[in-house]
Amino acid sequence: MKIPNRPIISVEQFEQAIEKAKLSDSSQELIEYIRYTGVFSQPSIVKDLRIKSKPPVLSILCEICRAIGSQVPEHFKAIRKWSKLISEHDVHWDGDLICSSAQNIDGIPLTPEAGTAPYEILVVHKELFTGLG
Repeated sequence: MKIPNRPIISVEQFEQAIEKAKLSDSSQELIEYIRYTGVFSQPSIVKDLRIKSKPPVLSILCEICRAIGSQVPEHFKAIRKWSKLISEHDVHWDGDLICSSAQNIDGIPLTPEAGTAPYEILVVHKELFTGLG
């Protein structure tokens, strides 16, 4: 199956949306960590940022993405549509606004369900990655 092209937002638009979303300091720190690290999992975030494992960080990430997405509604709507198209279960994941599941060279997701990793491995979208700059 050919994966449809992901809707892309400019870095400037994304950063303006973050600013307008008025995120809490902890939410801002989480987004900055994800954008800087590039590749992460729930356990790595919990360990590196020393936060509680409940509620799940990926649920918190979805809430943050909805707050950011409300500032760029057309882009967020397009991301949600794309997310549903690429989903094995025909559902969208709001975290796809900033990151998606990593895949191995064979195009298989790095997830426990796929038998390729003990935790879901996520990767930030290239245009939102800040770790080199």
